[in-house]
Amino acid sequence: MADAKITACLLGVVVAFLSCAEATNYTVGGSEGWKIPSSTGAYSDWASQHTFEVGDVLVFDFDSSNNDVADVTKEDYDACNTDSPFTVLSTSPANYSLDTAGDYYFLCTTAGHCSQGQKLAITVTEPPSGPTSSPPGSPPPPSPTTGATTSPPKDIADEFIAFLWNKTVVFVR
Repeated sequence: MADAKITACLLGVVVAFLSCAEATNYTVGGSEGWKIPSSTGAYSDWASQHTFEVGDVLVFDFDSSNNDVADVTKEDYDACNTDSPFTVLSTSPANYSLDTAGDYYFLCTTAGHCSQGQKLAITVTEPPSGPTSSPPGSPPPPSPTTGATTSPPKDIADEFIAFLWNKTVVFVR
């Protein structure tokens, strides 16, 4: 009986864990933040160390008096063209939510910053989906035995298991 309760508890915890996808906040550039980098490939190197998923948030931390962040087309990114950004975020820290899968392109619109490497290109993927089928059914309750009684829990661990057990499976008494 105790093994069945523990199994049911663990199953409940695993299902709850798998069903909770959490977004991740990424500070662009890590501790260096969003500024003219020491090498032109610094932001590419930073991005290659991460996997970005729908729901994640990019946090651009920068000196607002000298920097900003704009999302642009691939063509504008490649050419460091700052004439027609989709949006410009000028107050730091600037949070940019990654709402759809696809390629995203960012650059600083301050003259000369993009050509010195202050630009970022990332690919955002869909998060892995949860189980494609419903989780296996709960184990059946134990068969009642004539004259059987249930003894109360003996300690806090037993009380916790009993609580989870009663929340996880329908128990016929």
